[in-house]
Amino acid sequence: MQSVVSCRVTTTLYKYFSTDEDKLERFINGQIYLTPPKYFNDPWDFKVPCNFTKEHVVKELARDFSPEDAGAYYDEVASKPEFREDEAGEQRNGWSRLIGVVCLTENHLDRLMWSHYGDSHRGFVAEFRCSEFHYNDGDPQAFSSCVSPFGEANKVKYSSQPPTRKEDGSNLKECCLTKHDVWKNENEWRLLRDLKDADLHPNREGFFLLWFKPTDLLRVIVGLEVSSRVKLQLRQMLNHNEFEHVFKEQAYINPKSRNLDTRRLSW
Repeated sequence: MQSVVSCRVTTTLYKYFSTDEDKLERFINGQIYLTPPKYFNDPWDFKVPCNFTKEHVVKELARDFSPEDAGAYYDEVASKPEFREDEAGEQRNGWSRLIGVVCLTENHLDRLMWSHYGDSHRGFVAEFRCSEFHYNDGDPQAFSSCVSPFGEANKVKYSSQPPTRKEDGSNLKECCLTKHDVWKNENEWRLLRDLKDADLHPNREGFFLLWFKPTDLLRVIVGLEVSSRVKLQLRQMLNHNEFEHVFKEQAYINPKSRNLDTRRLSW
């Protein structure tokens, strides 16, 4: 029986932002990107091959081909690694017409993430209110979850051998929420939403937007090399009354520990 610990308390997750002008403008407007998987920076993400069996291929092609021809197709084409890699790419493109993803994290002081997603520390991190955390408590079949401002998020699992897609599609959630362990420092929580539930981006074709309320935002941390444009625009945003509760901090290198740390900003 699955053991689940339910913690109905409010806690937080974070999102890194670069200096991208449009993403900053959307954030100030109370929106974040809902990104289809084909736009992810990791070519392996959501590109999950399926280990088709010969029996499955013959059954799938039974309407149009004889068992002999379907079997020959499997032997000559569908059994080859190149076919499975191409099919995985087509599957990712198919998902990208249906769903988008929001990536959140537990860690707001990760140096690699600040360098990568925070545009070499010139961007910022936003802390969002989350609630109803449910932890899988070690069950390998379960995924920890919580309620974020954008919908239900699940904690990503990391593995040196991410799963292959089952023929019946019964492990699609596992495929979407498992990444190679080279990314494990990210401590990612991933939210998947139907694109039809989001707003189409008015200027960037193929991208979608989700809304958050001012009360969902708890803290903004600007990078230690924060762009002057980013800092000015965030300052103008957070000086409005609806954001007076938001803590404002800047990342810096702690001179004693040499680790990344934060300190309050007085705006």
